[in-house]
Amino acid sequence: MKEWPKWTTLIVIVVIGAALMYTLFQPQPKLANSLKPGDAAPDFTSITLEGASIKLSDYRGKGVLLNFWASWCTPCVDEMPRMNKAYRSKASNVEIIAVNVGESRGTAREFLTTLGIDFPVWLDPSGEAAQSYKVKGLPATFPIDKQGRLVKAVAGELPDDKTIVEYLKSIEP
Repeated sequence: MKEWPKWTTLIVIVVIGAALMYTLFQPQPKLANSLKPGDAAPDFTSITLEGASIKLSDYRGKGVLLNFWASWCTPCVDEMPRMNKAYRSKASNVEIIAVNVGESRGTAREFLTTLGIDFPVWLDPSGEAAQSYKVKGLPATFPIDKQGRLVKAVAGELPDDKTIVEYLKSIEP
């Protein structure tokens, strides 16, 4: 059997090492052309599960943790119970509002009933509200302060209860 030249072995090791480094240290997902901290949170009108029309600006004066999600999204499903736990122990004048993107009222309601979710859920069947926040993947979360300004844009699943509570505290009036 013929031996590989030493430089070929070195190249293979470098390529494997580079692939490993990329996998371990790739950047966190970002919201494409995302809004920036300090930007005014885009206002939008939505529909509650009960069918009432509601606007995000109705919550001005309170902190809002705005979360876009869908029932088919595995990270959203994993995140929802943590959001609910944080909601149950939330600070005053802070709301968690979860906006279901692209699904029917019945689908959203069934999902929420199954998980026992307590916080307000709005519907965005056309995805228009999510588009105004430049959401390219779910879940996406936006802590908004009492003046209606974005504190942060978070792409992907919030990893634990502690992180969610920290976001709630950061927007507490």
